[in-house]
Order: sequence, then structure tokens, then C-alpha cells
Amino acid sequence: MIRRGLATLNVAATLMLLGVLLILVNFLASRRYVRTDLTKTKITELSDKTTQILKQLQEPVTIIVFYQPTHRLYELIRDLLREYAAVNQRLQIEYVDPEQDIARARQLATQFDIDRTNLVVFQSGLPAPPVGGAQAGTRHKYLSDAELAEYDYANIALMGQPSLKAFTGEEAFTSALISVTQAVQPLMWMTTGHGEKSVDDLEPLGLADLNKYLERENMRVESVTLLEKPAIPQTVNVLIVPGPTRRFVEQEIALVDTYLQQGGRLLALLDPSQDTGLEELLLRWGVQLGHNIVIDPARQLPFVSAANLFVTTYTQHPIVEKMQTLMTLFPLTRSVQPMTDLQGLQATALALTSPQGWGETNTDSTTFEFNEETDLKGPVPIATAVSREDESPTRLVVIGDSDFAANGQLGNVGNLDLVLGTLNWLAAQEQRIGIGPKPLESIKLSLTASQMTGVFWFSLTALPGLSILLGLGMWWIRRN
Repeated sequence: MIRRGLATLNVAATLMLLGVLLILVNFLASRRYVRTDLTKTKITELSDKTTQILKQLQEPVTIIVFYQPTHRLYELIRDLLREYAAVNQRLQIEYVDPEQDIARARQLATQFDIDRTNLVVFQSGLPAPPVGGAQAGTRHKYLSDAELAEYDYANIALMGQPSLKAFTGEEAFTSALISVTQAVQPLMWMTTGHGEKSVDDLEPLGLADLNKYLERENMRVESVTLLEKPAIPQTVNVLIVPGPTRRFVEQEIALVDTYLQQGGRLLALLDPSQDTGLEELLLRWGVQLGHNIVIDPARQLPFVSAANLFVTTYTQHPIVEKMQTLMTLFPLTRSVQPMTDLQGLQATALALTSPQGWGETNTDSTTFEFNEETDLKGPVPIATAVSREDESPTRLVVIGDSDFAANGQLGNVGNLDLVLGTLNWLAAQEQRIGIGPKPLESIKLSLTASQMTGVFWFSLTALPGLSILLGLGMWWIRRN
């Protein structure tokens, strides 16, 4: 009897210790864990840019998901916001079903002036009072269904509704976070009057797409004619010169020089074979523009001229250090060399050709051959950044092509990342430089008729037959 009691007590003590151990393991696991994405395309892994912005977030942000759980985007939104919350716990996320939680839905409709469902609301600062409008000092932004996804309307007549083509939630969410947490919106001036590309132009050589992305980055763009301005105020965060085809006059050049001397920021996109009048000014600021076009047989796109090149060689400058796995496509570019002998200025090449590339001075030729006496030997820099760190810190970036940032080229691989990285560096927002979010492309499985037949018979006969055989095998083993 005593032995049986001791055995029972031993078992109970063992079970108790195992229970305590299980609780301790779960306690530690809830605080010390590793999150990893094992999918092939890393579809749930946040981009570097999003992660940096979340880590820099100092104030609380309320996110209200005003969706029904049955909506096709609901699960995608919830999974993505879980990743956001795992990086920064200052995010306060609330899910409201407008069909079930009618009282809360009415409160939100009054608070944020919401007149429809399928919205995600971002609000900075502390949550606003439940009734009577948003709290003073807070900022909020709405994201509609159309801003979170791209739809395919090709088969709408057959299916009754458009199919989901891509989920762009991360791009939209990160843009909303920037908008509601940034107190001051950076101002960009874009020059006009010299044949420059326009932010209002929807054609392939326009900059309307770039303007859309700058708005998502919470940057404000104004088109200006410098001759109409007595000076470029320091409230202008970046002055952009987007591919002029005519010369700047001396008065305009003087305005730009004064702006830089006082700590201004300049992005100059200057195409080959264009005399802009800015060449001498940029030379004084540490950048030498080549009278050439850059050729790189080792970086030549198939079936096109060697003057169309892609670049995969970058330096360790903050603008491009996270682009080492991307390529940037330039339809036609000139060399942009950093000068190293100017006191107080630090000039750094950003992107270069391969050693087999060169700067071709015979720009009228259609067949290119390196001439050691007249051509610039590779690797040839095609983008250069200059900084002056003193009482009036100055930054400028010069790129030997403007077409790469136009509507027809901006979507190519790393082109957008280069432009946005450059403007964020010029605006002293280095923490926002990173590879942009990746759209979640929908995947369709297409099977032939014979493959469908094979799947049908496999599921109808093979799987049940295998289960029967395993059962018979176990019966035979036990019987013998």
C-alpha cells in the first residue's frame, strides 16, 4: 500500500514538474522567438524600407480596419498588419465589422466622416474621442479598397466580378504611416521653361507616375519657372532639374548657385548631347559632365543598341547601398564623374558600368568601338553624389539621364528605388531609403484536360485505395 502510494505521488510530482516546465517553455517562447518567411517568394516578409520606418516610429498610431471578414482582402490585410505589429508595438490595430458591430461602426462613421465600408483608417497620436471628430493635433488618412489591390477586369463578364491581380497593401500602409506621422511635408521644386519633363504629362516621357510615388512618400511637388522667382527659399527641400533641352540663363544659374551655397539640395537629370548651361556650375560643385554617351557591351540589353544599358555596379553610398541585387535601366546616358580635388566637397560615384564600358565621344555613330585616345575608359560613372558638411550643409546628385525616371521606364527593376533613394537622401531622410514593397501577385494553376482527369482519378481511387491497403496490411500484421 505504501509502495503504491509513493508510486502515485512520484507520478503526480513528475506530471507537476512537466506542467511547470511546459509553462516556462511557453513563457520564454512568447518573449524570445524568431519569425521567418519560408515561402519561395518571401511574400510576407516586410521590405527594408517598411522595417526602417516602423523602427523609427516614436508616436502611437491607431489603425482601424473597416472591413467585413468575408471580404477577399480581409485575410491579406490582417496577415500584413500582424507583421507590422511584430516590428513596432506602438501600432494599435482594431478590426470593425460594419455589418455585425453596428454601434461601433456608427461611432467611426461620425468620428472620421466615413460614408462607406471597405476602408483602412490610419490615425497618428492618441485615439480620438468616440464622437465629435478627430482629436486635435492628430492626422489621419483613409485607404480604400482600390488603393490596396489591383484587379483584372478582363473576365468580368464571365465571372461576375473582377479577379484579384495583385495586393499592394504594404506600399499603401507604409505610405499612410509616413503621411500621418510626418509633421512637415518636404517641398520639391521642379524647374520648367527649358523643355523639361513635366509631372502632369501622362505620356511615356512624362513624370506623372513619379509624381504619384512622391505623393505616396508624402512629398509635395511644385512646378516653377526660376526666372519668376527672386530667390529659391530654404523652405524648398530639393530643387529638381528633370531633363532640360534648352539652356538656363545666367540669372537662373546664379539663383541655383546661391541656393546651394546656403545649404540647398539639387537633383539634376541631364541627358546626353544637351547644353543646359549648368555644366560649369556643376563642375565648381565637384561634378564633371561628359560630352559622350556611355557604352557597355557587357551590360547591353538584347536586340537593342549598345547605348541602352543596365547597371548592376553600385558603391556603398547610402543612396544605393541597398540596391546591390537590383539593376537600373538607362535608355541613353552620359558620364558623370566625381571630382576629388575640391576642398570641402565630398564627391562619390553612385553607379558605374563594368570595366568593359566606356564613354563614346563620337555620339553620332551607330556602331561603337573604343578609342583609347578620345574615349573615357571604364568603369564609367553615370551618377554622382556630392555633399558639403559645414555650417550650411549642401547636397546634390547628378545623373546622366532623365528618361530612366519617366513613365515608360520608371517601373523597370531598380529605377524607382534609385529615384526615391536619391530624393530621400537629399531631403535628409536616410531612414526611408530602402527597397520598395513587393506586390503580392496572385498565382493561377492551369491544368489541361488530361491533367484534370488524372487528378480526379488519383483523388477518387488512388488515395482511398492506399488507405485500404494500409488497413489490410495492419490487419495482417496483427493477425500473424
